[in-house]
Amino acid sequence: MNGIGSLLCTVFGLLLTSAAIFETWMAVLYPRAVTGPITAVTYRIYHHISQRVLGPKSTLLLFSGPALIVTQAMVWATLLLIGVSLIVWPQLGVGIVNSNAPATETSLFAAVYYAGFSVTTLGVGDLVPQTTFARLVTITAAAIGFSFFTLVLAYIISVYSALGRRNQFASEIDYRTGRTGDTLAYLQPHLASVDRALLNQDLCDLASKLADLLESHHFYPALHYFRFSEPRYAMSRMLRFCLETASLLRAIHELHSEESSVNPEPIERLWHASLQTLEDAKKHFVICRVSQNDVDLSLAERLANQRALTSAISSLSPGVLAAAYANHCRKWSDDLASLERCTMTGSHCPQDSH
Repeated sequence: MNGIGSLLCTVFGLLLTSAAIFETWMAVLYPRAVTGPITAVTYRIYHHISQRVLGPKSTLLLFSGPALIVTQAMVWATLLLIGVSLIVWPQLGVGIVNSNAPATETSLFAAVYYAGFSVTTLGVGDLVPQTTFARLVTITAAAIGFSFFTLVLAYIISVYSALGRRNQFASEIDYRTGRTGDTLAYLQPHLASVDRALLNQDLCDLASKLADLLESHHFYPALHYFRFSEPRYAMSRMLRFCLETASLLRAIHELHSEESSVNPEPIERLWHASLQTLEDAKKHFVICRVSQNDVDLSLAERLANQRALTSAISSLSPGVLAAAYANHCRKWSDDLASLERCTMTGSHCPQDSH
């Protein structure tokens, strides 16, 4: 390999190695829902495969999350391996020689072989560095490789730890609704009670869990791609419950603030936590948009039909309560429908796989 070819090969190898380090750093050490360009392309490809190729009925969607994590690690590792290989390739036969034979193979495969056992710190020993530059490259590759595998392992553990907390929150919401997913099933006993202290406390707990959900998805956007066969684990279902609860309680409090014994502060905390989580998902995950002409008012209408449940509702007509509830729902209904479509967990997802 001539001088210009060696220089170009080394420079390109440095660029690929730097890209691998940058992608890993952005995902692991700077996890603020901002990924490197290659990781972002990987996410988009997975999104396209899920939406256009597999479809909502495919059982393969259940493996999309783990497959994405493995693909991410493989893409980063491949970039690192190819980058180091291109750096050491010009050194074969000059700075790196075969210790067991008079001639040193100078093929690209030999460079990948040397880079592979350097990055993985195996240290086979049949190829050894002879020059200062080659030794420096070998030591640096080993240090980068050791750090890389440590960071990837920490990343995977963190993702699954966050996923466990998300699933726990989903189960807690499911238990709150009597495993029906119906928001009214949760609100009925609280609104029927004279003492609303338990409701206020529970709303604060929901807001706190949502804040953790927001940060975990902000740190690890790959969580959006984890799907489960049980509907209760869908993020869109968790957000629907929280948004419906906050919207309905806000409507009741606005119409009868002087009679309501529900503290508005926990309601506002849940409302803003729910909206911010939805907005974050819209910004960093949702790529398909759904626009709804009508808002689903069935929850408010069902509650209005049970006006004897609480004095704060008994004096309200169904139309007034439904209108107040609709004003709040319009702030999130389109975004939630878009999230349901992208995760294929609601009525707005495509019905066939092509």
